[in-house]
Amino acid sequence: MKRQFLESLTMLSLVLLVLAHPDLRQTYAAYITASHPGLSINLPVNPIKQSKATSCGEAVIAMAYNYAYPETAMKERVILTYAEMQGYYTEMKAPFTSPANMVRITQHYTKNYSTGNVKNSDQGLTLLREKLENGNPVIIDAIARLYDPTSGAHFILVTGISVAPDNKYAVMIYYNEPLTGKNRSSPWFGDRGIWNAWHHNSDPGGSGWWLSLGEKLNRSSLIGNIGIR
Repeated sequence: MKRQFLESLTMLSLVLLVLAHPDLRQTYAAYITASHPGLSINLPVNPIKQSKATSCGEAVIAMAYNYAYPETAMKERVILTYAEMQGYYTEMKAPFTSPANMVRITQHYTKNYSTGNVKNSDQGLTLLREKLENGNPVIIDAIARLYDPTSGAHFILVTGISVAPDNKYAVMIYYNEPLTGKNRSSPWFGDRGIWNAWHHNSDPGGSGWWLSLGEKLNRSSLIGNIGIR
């Protein structure tokens, strides 16, 4: 009993130490995500190349919708036309499509969605892992140049995550890039990686914002229900 108490106390101390030191947060988050080394998920979501320079939002909604509802798949042009008519998309005026308007567009096509904002890389990585393990790709409000925090806001669709079988800290994120219409991959890199936009994002309400369409049955969440609607 005494030994179990000491082990529990040691583990609690380790967790508190990690959470108190930002430099260790990435390692801790990767440890949680990589509880099973060799994890590999990349959902077969057909990528779409955005038809306009600023229509990344409508393109990723089309990707996510078509994956969730293949029987009623739509072209990006249909969603873009609706968004323009409603004033949810403005081609020449930033933010072009705001996170709030992304939700409004989604509500026109489905009531089955969840959305919210993560506050740090731990929450971000945990959210992506849970959604993807349940078969749900995730739209995130990242930045156009993924590792340049001064870059403008940009929507991408996260489709997968993998962990090297021989290195539980080597986490790779897969995503559909609407600028190129291709599925790409990028190392996680915690606060300096693919989804570091919670530090600063030029979209109103865009810092750490995410959206998932056509939600499948979720397992119990490690971080609770974030903005489930």
